[in-house]
Amino acid sequence: MISNINIQGLDKLDRKILSNLLSNGRESIANLSRNIGLSRTAIAERINRLEKTGIIKGYTAQIRIENEGRNASSYLLISCEKGKKNDVSNSLKELPEVRMTSVVGGSYDIIALIEAPDLHSIHHLSNEIESFSGVQSLNTTVVLHQPIRR
Repeated sequence: MISNINIQGLDKLDRKILSNLLSNGRESIANLSRNIGLSRTAIAERINRLEKTGIIKGYTAQIRIENEGRNASSYLLISCEKGKKNDVSNSLKELPEVRMTSVVGGSYDIIALIEAPDLHSIHHLSNEIESFSGVQSLNTTVVLHQPIRR
C-alpha cells in the first residue's frame, strides 16, 4: 500500500525516527522509544506505517571500509569543457580516493568528494584531476568537520 506521502509531509516524530534509523538501521524499538520519548508500541506503529507507505523502502547492511590513512577530505568543484562531463566523470572513477561524485547545475558541473591521508595528498590529487582532459577549472574546498555522516 504505497501512498503519495513524502518525507516533507511527515511530522517531527516520524522525522526523528527516520534520522535515527538512517544513523543505525538496527536500532532497537526500545532505544528508539527512549531517544524519541514515545512508547515502544507507538514507535513500532509509526515504523510499520512508514514501511507500508513506502517512506522506508528497506534496511541495508553497510560494510566498513577502512578509513585508516584517510584523514583529510575535500570537495572538488569542477567546471568542464562543453560536452566533457561524462569524460571527466569516467576519469574520476579511476581514482580510489574519489569517494563520491555528483553532476550538478549552476556554476560548476561536477562536485567530487575525495579522501586522502593528508592535505598534501589532497593537493597532489587536485593537481592530477585538474590536468584531466575536459577539466576547465577546479576549486578545492577542504572539509573541516562532518557533524552528520550517514
